[in-house]
Amino acid sequence: MKVRTRMLTLVAPAVLALTAGGLPVAAQPVAELPEPVIIDWPTQEKLLDWAAAVEHEGQRNHPETYAGVAVDPTLGTLIVHRVPSAGFDDAVRRVLPPSAAVRYVDAAYPERELAAWAAEVAADTDYWRARGVELNLVGSVPGQCVLVGTEEPARDAAPISARYPGWPLCVEHDGGAVLLTGDEA
Repeated sequence: MKVRTRMLTLVAPAVLALTAGGLPVAAQPVAELPEPVIIDWPTQEKLLDWAAAVEHEGQRNHPETYAGVAVDPTLGTLIVHRVPSAGFDDAVRRVLPPSAAVRYVDAAYPERELAAWAAEVAADTDYWRARGVELNLVGSVPGQCVLVGTEEPARDAAPISARYPGWPLCVEHDGGAVLLTGDEA
């Protein structure tokens, strides 16, 4: 399922223990670690199903309007990003049960348009690397902008914006993935 969900919850971090000396994890003494907390909201599955239905309807029948969907399990609400359109709002109401709690968020750009721009930026990764700019993240903020993550956004925003004039860009700090070897603790 390609549904993009934005869970407004605290997520317990995953713990990865790397051991020295190549001994199996089971042979190492284990410090007392707290049990991971798994939050299972009662409305979670229902919301994800509704989000998938809205995403399908939007991408298939309303690509000029659909900008994304998210869920808020704490409120039991589906959040639909869309370029304002009575036709799409009616279509959403038709694919969801009457009891569905939906919050509409106005968007400036549909998902299709932002995805196309993001793909062009991502295709330029080597271009940017040759100029000393490492693109650590390329994506989008639903309905708003192409999200570009670099180590130094203050330095990189102007040249990135100049290469893509007129595009809605959000250049933000993203240091990329950090590999933890176990020696950092």
